[in-house]
Amino acid sequence: MFLLDTISRLPFRVLYVLSDCIFFILCYVLKYRKKVISENLKRSFPGKNEAERKAILQSFYHHLADIIVETIKALTISPDELIRRVHIINAEELTNHLKVGQSVIVMASHQANWEWLQLVHAAKLNYAVDAVYKPLHNNFSEKLMLTIRTRFGSYPLPMFKLPREIVSRKEITRIIAMVADQTPAPEQAIWLNFLHQDTPFFTGAAKIAKRTGYPVLFAGMRRVKRGRYEVYFSKITGTPNLEMSNEEIIQKYTLEVEKAIIARPAEWLWSHKRWKHKRQVQVQE
Repeated sequence: MFLLDTISRLPFRVLYVLSDCIFFILCYVLKYRKKVISENLKRSFPGKNEAERKAILQSFYHHLADIIVETIKALTISPDELIRRVHIINAEELTNHLKVGQSVIVMASHQANWEWLQLVHAAKLNYAVDAVYKPLHNNFSEKLMLTIRTRFGSYPLPMFKLPREIVSRKEITRIIAMVADQTPAPEQAIWLNFLHQDTPFFTGAAKIAKRTGYPVLFAGMRRVKRGRYEVYFSKITGTPNLEMSNEEIIQKYTLEVEKAIIARPAEWLWSHKRWKHKRQVQVQE
């Protein structure tokens, strides 16, 4: 941790030189998950030719290297510096609910810098942030990410504790933030068409929205230039109608994620084995 803390105190211009070195190692030496990334891109963009997909792959490696050093930087970055680097375009879409005492579910994706996205909510907005996360198996990585994610006062909320904590913290007006494009167990998932593929999604956000009546927003993020980002909010649903299905809520979310990916394909986490599960088809006898 001491080494990472020391690296995080380097100026951005030095960190991005380090990022360029990491890019070379990831792309040309380790060829980090190149087969996974290439297959994901091929299936997701069937209309693009090999040269176009190769360009996205290389740009993704550059982006991933930047995310690595920017995540390390998050160990020591000041709230003022973070706010200068991450501009929220339409914060009122979120704060209008919070000002009247209504908690909001904010669904994000692994687009742009999702760690900075959670942090800027806590640094800029004067409201509690429940940061929902999937615990990591590696103890060092788990400790590191919790240190980063709680720097500006966010409340870390493991996914398996979410239902209980929603009840125990219901009196607190807060942002319930979750990166919701991770891969669930297939038997617990809603299956939707996403980037031309049958894809499983978690249902937790939809279930909580229907149970609590909290509105749901999508938080999109895009890179403006190196180390600079924009955040925008899109409405998924207001107070959910009890007749609205979980699938309808999650479907609206996936459409927003897909739109963001198509607009800036290199900024999504293609190295993740997002399509490792297949839908279990029941055979009728």
